[in-house]
Amino acid sequence: MIDIHAHLLPGIDDGPSDLDESLAMIEAGYRDGIRGAVCTSHVLNRLDAQMDAKLTEVFGQLQERMREGKMRMELWLGSELHVNASFNPGCRAASIAGNGKYYLLELPLNGIPNDVDERMFQFTLQGCKPVLAHPERNSVIAQRPETVYSLVQRGVLMQLNAGSLTGMFGRGIRKRAEEMLDHNLVHFIGSDCHNPKTRPMALHKAYKVVVARQGKETAEKIFLDNPRNAIRGEEVWVPHPIPFDRKKRKYIFF
Repeated sequence: MIDIHAHLLPGIDDGPSDLDESLAMIEAGYRDGIRGAVCTSHVLNRLDAQMDAKLTEVFGQLQERMREGKMRMELWLGSELHVNASFNPGCRAASIAGNGKYYLLELPLNGIPNDVDERMFQFTLQGCKPVLAHPERNSVIAQRPETVYSLVQRGVLMQLNAGSLTGMFGRGIRKRAEEMLDHNLVHFIGSDCHNPKTRPMALHKAYKVVVARQGKETAEKIFLDNPRNAIRGEEVWVPHPIPFDRKKRKYIFF
């Protein structure tokens, strides 16, 4: 499996505090079956040349420690860009693996900017592929899941958190994640790991959930093929999305 959303760079955001903690997370991820990961530190305000250089430097330090320890997981540099952050798309850390095509974007957890649909659409017109991080955790999407369907129709890809499918964030978010999966609205699943204890690097349990609900072929595309293709800057598998039936959904939750 390849983890497309992992906070592994130490001392950058709310992820690991030092290199030893980063290495412990990577070791746990490897035991879980993860063979590659994109280091996606938070960018909340600005990604410029200076910040890009900092991320690149720490990424290099982590890779060096991994070589010294003969660790076999492959890493790529990226970032998790807040939708309101200012960033240069040409920065190495702006896009996944620096390919200038796939960008991991994060919404506020408690809202959605009014113009996000248009901004995402304009982004795709520039030849960029927005990947929305953990939309199932957004409070607005909880009330209007059809928002995800609309965004996918505009070319936005969706990255679900593994912990959302396994109940780490509660029953409500798990149900929301299952809904998205059943409506063909999930293109990637990442660990969104932050530390070895409460937010570990783990995908295998979520992989088994996807196999049970959608089959092994779909699980392989979500956990391996799509992340690998996104890293290479190639086209990813996008199943035909199924729209939400609001009347039926109200009845189910009633």
